Amino acid sequence: MEADERIRATPEAPRPATPARENEETAVSAETPGAVTHERCVHHPSRAAVARCSACEEPICLPCAVPVRGRVIGPECLAAELGDPRLTVPPETVTAVPRSMAAVAGAAVAVVATIGPWTRTGAGDRLLGAWIPSIRWSMIAAVAAVALLAVAWWFRARGTRALATLVIVGGAVVASSSALAIAFPPTFQEASWGPWLGAVGGAIAAAGAIASLTGERRPRQGV
Repeated sequence: MEADERIRATPEAPRPATPARENEETAVSAETPGAVTHERCVHHPSRAAVARCSACEEPICLPCAVPVRGRVIGPECLAAELGDPRLTVPPETVTAVPRSMAAVAGAAVAVVATIGPWTRTGAGDRLLGAWIPSIRWSMIAAVAAVALLAVAWWFRARGTRALATLVIVGGAVVASSSALAIAFPPTFQEASWGPWLGAVGGAIAAAGAIASLTGERRPRQGV
């Protein structure tokens, strides 16, 4: 009887956690208030959210997330958190839209350039002078300009780094092909104003995309 009472009084040793239980605990611990998965920033829908504002619980991206005394605060709640209405972080940079529109404008200029004449004589001396059914630098520039305009418009709507890279590559192809059409026109022919305008449009589109990429690397603010 005494042995049975001692066995009952002995505290039961904790059971080792099974792999399934460990996975459940890991999943629960991962669902913290600041964790965000597959959400977009409330201020920048084209950017993935990396955290939630500790004040309003809205999803915010990396440029919008401002560390304040161990918490992550969004731009709209920063002034209230710091107690100074003059302190705020703008949700979007002023030059973000002009930069993306510069890429679209440059691509549009490159497409317009293909409508005009590309040589002063010969097959290119007409409307749509770049669209010659043969392998020429003008034809390469014309096809690249149309593709550039589509990618630049998509880049304006999405604003991703991959699309910006495609705009840069497309603008470089248009500009270089137009420059080669100027330097090496068909035999006994001379370049007209079309390739010059195409080179300018491709350069503007590439410059706009490059400015958008460099503009995102602005300094972070913190307290």
